[in-house]
Amino acid sequence: MTVVVVMLVLAATLIVTLVALLLAERDMKSVIGNQQFALLSSAAAQVDAQIAARKVLLATLADTIPLAAGNDPAAMQVFVDRNPVARKEFLNLHIFTRQGALLHTEGDHVEATPALNPRARAYLENALAGGKTVISPPYKSVLTGLPSIMILQPVRDAQGRTVMLLGGSIDLTNSVFLEQIAEQKPGETGFMFIMTTDGILLHHPDHKRLLEHINARPGYNRATEMALRGFEGWTEAVNKEGSEGIYAYKHLQSTNWIIGVRFPVNEAFAPMIQMRRHAMLAAAVFAAMAGVVAWLAIQTLFKPLGSLHRNISDIRSGVAGIGVLQRQRDDEIGELSAAFHELMAERQRYEQQIAASEKRLRTIADSLPAIVAYIDSDLRYRFTNEHFRRMMGLDPRSMLGKTIEEVMGKEFAAGVACFNEAALRGQRVHYEREGYHNGCLRQVMGDMVPDIAADGAVSGFYLMALDITERKTAELQQAASEKRLKLLTDNLPVLIAYLDDERKFQFLNATFQHWFGIDPQTLIGRHLAEGIGSDQYDVAEPHLDQAYRGQAATYELKARIGDELHTLETTFLPELGANGKVLGIYSLTHDTTRMKEIEERLTQLARIDSLTCIANRLMFEELLPLAIARARRNRKPLALAYLDIDYFKEINDTLGHGAGDQVLKEFADRLIASVRASDTVARLAGDEFVIVFEQVANVGEAARLAGKIVDAMHAPFTLHGAPHHVTTSIGLALHEGDDETPAALLARADSALYTAKRDGRDRYTVAD
Repeated sequence: MTVVVVMLVLAATLIVTLVALLLAERDMKSVIGNQQFALLSSAAAQVDAQIAARKVLLATLADTIPLAAGNDPAAMQVFVDRNPVARKEFLNLHIFTRQGALLHTEGDHVEATPALNPRARAYLENALAGGKTVISPPYKSVLTGLPSIMILQPVRDAQGRTVMLLGGSIDLTNSVFLEQIAEQKPGETGFMFIMTTDGILLHHPDHKRLLEHINARPGYNRATEMALRGFEGWTEAVNKEGSEGIYAYKHLQSTNWIIGVRFPVNEAFAPMIQMRRHAMLAAAVFAAMAGVVAWLAIQTLFKPLGSLHRNISDIRSGVAGIGVLQRQRDDEIGELSAAFHELMAERQRYEQQIAASEKRLRTIADSLPAIVAYIDSDLRYRFTNEHFRRMMGLDPRSMLGKTIEEVMGKEFAAGVACFNEAALRGQRVHYEREGYHNGCLRQVMGDMVPDIAADGAVSGFYLMALDITERKTAELQQAASEKRLKLLTDNLPVLIAYLDDERKFQFLNATFQHWFGIDPQTLIGRHLAEGIGSDQYDVAEPHLDQAYRGQAATYELKARIGDELHTLETTFLPELGANGKVLGIYSLTHDTTRMKEIEERLTQLARIDSLTCIANRLMFEELLPLAIARARRNRKPLALAYLDIDYFKEINDTLGHGAGDQVLKEFADRLIASVRASDTVARLAGDEFVIVFEQVANVGEAARLAGKIVDAMHAPFTLHGAPHHVTTSIGLALHEGDDETPAALLARADSALYTAKRDGRDRYTVAD
């Protein structure tokens, strides 16, 4: 009965009050919506002004660029240094040439610029072609991971041609660029946001959604779709979480951005809600007055509920378990007791699951081969793993609640103070430091990850540190090994180089300096053609192509070292990866000049008769086919004389082999003196000689030459101080035409020689 009385009074009071409030709310929505749109219009004007101001600043800066300096990066650096105001207004300043190449970049951080991005390069080309200021689409900063834009300002010469592009990049999150927008959020939970007309979020209180499409999350928001179709103004809509809000949108004039604001209805109508509460309170007072009359009657009804309350209090304090709940009752109290029993049983299960999860996390953390800790903003340890005990001999549980200085000492705390301060400022920190532990020098690498709350406050940071002493020692040993290897290669008389897969130098030894006077470091990163010249590169290129196909290649070339021409032999050896792909090429170049000279000298000695110093049989067999080929080509006859020394065996037998050798040398000298410069004299073996007469007119001229030789031998030879008469017999054969081989010609001359000897010696005979 008390409930009926109270409900009737409440219903009568609330109906009248709520009707009046609903009429007031309808008018209040229009006022709030117009206010939000006016606020948004002001914010849009501020953003347009910010962009316009930076455009003007870039245009002013572009007008003062020293074009006379051309593409000199150093001159651009000096120019940018003279404009500190512009440097502060932008995250980075970039100067691009007309070809789109990055000539200069300036800023607190050097990061990958849109000029290196094919899509951003299109905007560079548009700015160059159109000659107008261009604002790039938003892109994700490589450094911060947050949205940025770049304003590209053409730089014109005196004739008005665009010769450069001046670019200024703006960090849309960390700069003051959107600071005023962040401060103008409506209410406590309302917020402003910025998106492009394509729906890409540029500014949003949830940084995880930046550069994400506004419809990336599932669901539908009518206000958002209206704004993307060009709507401006305010409207009421339900977001994707089902929460009502007042939305307002405004399009910017300077770029394709949309500024939006969301004001939750429950906060916007907080005064009306408060009025509702007051109305309900008044209704409750009236209902209470009506209920006093029935209070005594309902006391009996509430006794079971009081018992339930006591039971719940005993359960919360631990005095009793959930079994004391009166689930056996058939009335509402029994149902309520059963519901409490189920809820508390479920809570106990969740608590057990959480405890098991915490145990698993603790086991994982304690098993990691690294120090893991959580340190709050007061630099007190709130979590420590078991590795503190293994690495530093500290009890991890005794560290909890203590500061770094209390646990590690003042000297250690001072050494890591700068890292702690950076982490508490919200920066992620990576460091390497060394220190002594138990008398041993240890190298430690650490990472600090700030614990950032939703409001941006840093409540502490997570620490993970590794002992990298062994790795550092290995790195030092490797560096020493590399130093020894470089010392060895720099002192070898061989050019040693390494080319990457783009045929660019990555290593050169000091021999380049010794041979060519080129500092090896100046060639690092440059193409092989720049280092050896285009002519020598053309010679090397086919062999280099073979090496890049995975096959070793060797070739020779002539190169000038100092004032002398040297013969160099180069070998290309491919370096193969695990997948068989060529990673690079080792180039080894030897100076083979001396070896080549020795080879040529040995070759020459093998073709000269050592006693008479005229051509031997090997050289004769090489020259005769060439002489026949020339005779065929020039259509000039050729004659071959085959001759020996008459009674040469008797000279050896009576006067000795020394006298015989003397006769052979004198005989060869007289032959050389008796022939023409175009003729060839050779000793085949023993006392057998041949003469190749080239370009003889006829048989008569050949016979005249043979007779001259016979006459030259009539002068006495001086042997052992006494004169001796020595004669010769000659067989002469003319080449008979294209079909006769060198062997056939020699055979006819030999046959003519035997005829001359048979006819009495000291004469010549012409074959046939």
